[in-house]
Amino acid sequence: MISFKKWPSPGLQNILLTLLLVGLLPGIVIYGNSLRNDKVAFPFNTSCRGNMIVDALYDDQRARMTTSFYFSFLDNNKILISLSGTGYLYDRSGKVIERKTILRNIYYRYVHESKYTNTYSLTSTQINTDSVDNMDWKMSSLLLMNSFFMAGQTDTLVLKKYDDNTMLIESNQSPLTMCVFKNDL
Repeated sequence: MISFKKWPSPGLQNILLTLLLVGLLPGIVIYGNSLRNDKVAFPFNTSCRGNMIVDALYDDQRARMTTSFYFSFLDNNKILISLSGTGYLYDRSGKVIERKTILRNIYYRYVHESKYTNTYSLTSTQINTDSVDNMDWKMSSLLLMNSFFMAGQTDTLVLKKYDDNTMLIESNQSPLTMCVFKNDL
């Protein structure tokens, strides 16, 4: 048989229930905020791979670069972008007049300018090139990608979440890049 003599009185039960709710409610709010903050801080703690195509048209020639792309946030406000691919310079008739290979890692220091638009200012601090990388200043300036080729150059980068596994990356000097990552959240 169950004895109700050991149960707290109804008044004490109400007080304990109120204290439990008062203690539980802030925990739920904090947990909800942490989930929301994970969504707000979307690009952080993600790395992604993608492809980038740059196609620039001029009066007398055309420059085109096709690369594989790796993007990752690092510690201490740094970003790593790795490129591997080929750049082409064409004349008016469409004939290839120059071909350059790019294999490099570019390290940027960034400042998060706007959380609303996910805009970052980047300054290239270190550029590591592979021995077969023969991209030169002329080709890089035609491709409008100065911070990929010269340390100390500043760009503006905008990151947009496309879906749960895809991020769009746009720079003031580069075209739109689609980057696909594995979502570990």
